[in-house]
Amino acid sequence: MSSVPKTRVISGWHNIDAESSPLFTVRLLRAFSEFVESHGWVSFAAISLFCGWIHLKTVASRPLDHDELYTFYIAQAPSLKQLLALTRTVDLHPPLSYLLIRTSFAIFGISAWACRLPSVLAFFLASAVLFWLVKRILSSVYATVALLFFWSVPFSYHADEARPYSLVLCFTALMLASWYRAIDDSDCTQTSSSRRFTLLALTAGGFGVLLSHVLAVLPYCLFFAAEVVRFWIRRKTDWRLWLALLVPAISGITYLPLLHIHSGILFANDYRPTPLLIFTFYWDSVRTLVIPLVAVAVLVALGPLFRQSTARDRRSENRLSPTTLYPLGCLLFGLCLVPLAVGILFARTGTAFFERYGIVIFIPIALIPALLLALRTHRNQTAGAAVALFLGVVLFLNTSGRFWLIEQLGNFAPPQVVKYTLYAFALPQIIPQHVQPRVPAHLQKALQEARPVTDLDSIESDLPLVANTGLTFLEIDRRGDAALTERLFLLSDPQAAASVAHDTVFENYDRLLQVFPIRGKVAPYCAFVRAHSRFLVLGAYNHPQGWLLKKLDMEGADLRMIGTYDGITEEAQLYEVTVSQRACAQQP
Repeated sequence: MSSVPKTRVISGWHNIDAESSPLFTVRLLRAFSEFVESHGWVSFAAISLFCGWIHLKTVASRPLDHDELYTFYIAQAPSLKQLLALTRTVDLHPPLSYLLIRTSFAIFGISAWACRLPSVLAFFLASAVLFWLVKRILSSVYATVALLFFWSVPFSYHADEARPYSLVLCFTALMLASWYRAIDDSDCTQTSSSRRFTLLALTAGGFGVLLSHVLAVLPYCLFFAAEVVRFWIRRKTDWRLWLALLVPAISGITYLPLLHIHSGILFANDYRPTPLLIFTFYWDSVRTLVIPLVAVAVLVALGPLFRQSTARDRRSENRLSPTTLYPLGCLLFGLCLVPLAVGILFARTGTAFFERYGIVIFIPIALIPALLLALRTHRNQTAGAAVALFLGVVLFLNTSGRFWLIEQLGNFAPPQVVKYTLYAFALPQIIPQHVQPRVPAHLQKALQEARPVTDLDSIESDLPLVANTGLTFLEIDRRGDAALTERLFLLSDPQAAASVAHDTVFENYDRLLQVFPIRGKVAPYCAFVRAHSRFLVLGAYNHPQGWLLKKLDMEGADLRMIGTYDGITEEAQLYEVTVSQRACAQQP
């Protein structure tokens, strides 16, 4: 009589031959999942420390860039009244981020890292809130999966940017966690007093998100849409929850002066949203996650092979009943569409679009894969542990381990093979069909032969130094010594800015001199070139917002490239300019 191979279920898999199964791998995954389940917050701390070191190690040493300097100066306004006035006239953001940074300055002193501290804390708090939420709904293993997805989004560099975007992410996450707990009918521990606290947290999150950024009104409104879906399912209105959501709407009063001033600004065509630009944003959001997402998709497709691992998972099954699952799904899907909505709105108004405006996409990227995997595998801990470990490896090889991987592959593989192997961990960026050259053809040879310039003070110290854009001007003004800033200029010409660059963002810098401690000077273009026939210009010739170098070139000025300078955020070349005598001859 022939013998029949014995089969048994291993960690949730059905009908797998025990003798041929990778038992060691299964046991390792089970041990990992058991440790994470027992020490969930220890896992959170370890991942956060590792990822925080990778992304935030330059938070104290990196100089503040142009936009951060706006925050830096406004937060130091002599009085709160002046601070609020500057948020309505200069930077056009609600006041919360400036107030938090002002508090940070009061506690830790005025410095670059103290300026970035509220954003850093907000980013960590957002990750902690999302970890808590997924841990509550599913398990610590799936919360770890969500956390690793969260840190793997390429836009994590916004975590230490002294701007309000981390705050938007943090308060949106707080609203999501508070809203979910408020609608979780399966929570037997929730008393009337604890629900009041939950609704208070929801209201605080609403105020926080609306007072951080004007565009935060989009994720804020999605919670009302989710409540409409919940009402359609329950046929019952949760009046207290609606009231908690509605109260923060009064913050919209702070938007009125911002919208009025913003409407008169022109933005460079390169920054205006197009279908390609929006698609590029979504592609860049997930291009380092394609392989982990494929792994999740495979496990989701194999869902019928899994069963529930523990009785604890069966008891938590009702935490995602239709009354909570469908509204949550609609909310997460809506958060995915926020960047698209911003792009459509800005395309109609001619406003610049940057990826930071879609920062709330961190939330669905973190939560949706974890939720789908858990639902399809019945919260199988082994499947969750496998994805978490795989995500950790991919995250390491996309960050601090990238150079190690390149070095190891380079020992036995040609460069082309190394290049395509790296695509397995991070797919390439989308390159537009037409890439504008850095300089025109007649300056191309000079650019190729240009030498690096490290010290601006040593180059023609008797000549004025003119910044091509406000970006360069403000950063050099902050970092340069007294001798350099004494000869630093930014030139203004609204007509040239509108006709050459189609961008008037930097045409209000004469007003900044009155409110910011700027040492450089702002001068009208024609008045300056009449007084100085020879000067230096620092900037990128084809910068989308720069008109000066292009205008000088069109008017026949002699542009001699001295070298390239990398001491600021933007790419920059240093030019010696000799203007024609005909420049501005017929202009008053």
